[in-house]
Amino acid sequence: MKHLELMAKDKNSVMYHVKDYALIDDKLIASVDWPRSVPVLFFDFKPFRPSGGVLKHKVKGPYIVRCVFGGYGKSLKPAGKRLKNSPITAREPENLKEALDITKKSIAAHAAADGRMYGRSFKAETKRYLAAFKKTRSVLLFKGDRNVGIATLYDNRRWDGKPCSTITWLRLDRRLPKPQYQDALYQATKWCVENCKETMAVFNHISEAEDHKFETAMGLRPYRINFRRK
Repeated sequence: MKHLELMAKDKNSVMYHVKDYALIDDKLIASVDWPRSVPVLFFDFKPFRPSGGVLKHKVKGPYIVRCVFGGYGKSLKPAGKRLKNSPITAREPENLKEALDITKKSIAAHAAADGRMYGRSFKAETKRYLAAFKKTRSVLLFKGDRNVGIATLYDNRRWDGKPCSTITWLRLDRRLPKPQYQDALYQATKWCVENCKETMAVFNHISEAEDHKFETAMGLRPYRINFRRK
């Protein structure tokens, strides 16, 4: 098919480049070679700014759907809004244990608030992530002595060899008043922008609309989507 090109294939995934994101639907998925033994199907496409800052899709089949936003570090900017005389402060962890303890609590709180996160794949992914946590860098957000957020980067290389910092976890306390929440978001994303390598990426569940919005505000753009059979 002229609009579709196989990019990579192994026992874990198969990836195609599609000419236009709008072409991705159930019919396209059914037409590609995606063996039942291969867990994940990726579609790569030209980056674009989604309407309203939120990436949507037309696929109705029974899949777990995630997407990747990315961009070049020099083109990015903080999201949120700085608050004058803000009670929110940001600092790097005193040690690895502090960052790991806060991360575990943050993941547990997020999973408890969102039932679909209790899936087997999420638990397995969390276990792998925590096992490799020593390779990450983080910034912590506080309001007084209370932790109200964390942002974490993991440095690696993209498929094309370019250095990349992936936002592996960014969660803020939703109980904060809106101006303080926006300030915490500003400080967290400012740290990410200032500390990223040549490029930046972040993986999302397709339903995480609020994450899509702040990533779009940073200048990140969706360029890949993947499907995992339920």
